[in-house]
Amino acid sequence: MPVSRTRVLAGLALVAVVSWVLVAAAGLGPSWEVALVAGLGSAGAVRFARGTRRVAAITFVVVAVAGFGWIEMVNTVQYGTLSLSGAPPLVRWCGATYKPDGVITASTSTGAGPSYSKILRTPSGDDVFGVALRGRGSCGTSGPLFVGVGPGRYAAYDP
Repeated sequence: MPVSRTRVLAGLALVAVVSWVLVAAAGLGPSWEVALVAGLGSAGAVRFARGTRRVAAITFVVVAVAGFGWIEMVNTVQYGTLSLSGAPPLVRWCGATYKPDGVITASTSTGAGPSYSKILRTPSGDDVFGVALRGRGSCGTSGPLFVGVGPGRYAAYDP
């Protein structure tokens, strides 16, 4: 039987939706887990469309490598590092570049100001907290960011 283009498109659309849910809604951000799911899902879409195992394997490799390349590009641009351990040397968010100021705190609060929420995830998997518009995860007010560097420990980053 020939490969069904409709099945390929339907499968790839499903993979795109699942990848978006993992990146945005589940908050995983650009991560190897998302690249792996996208690669496996794309290979599954090819097999679902009656493609050969060889084509499915090639699809898996191409999509996974592209995903990892995308992750590294995001990490380099947004965090100035490819390192998967420790706090990043900088964080770019909302048009500003934030650098560590050497302060480690026990909370993500700067006093009686707006509340902080998780806005990003670093290459090492640490959460970045900042003031974001309610429910949107987008730019809020200016001020420091905090990067979780351990249980109950946050490194302050100033613009």
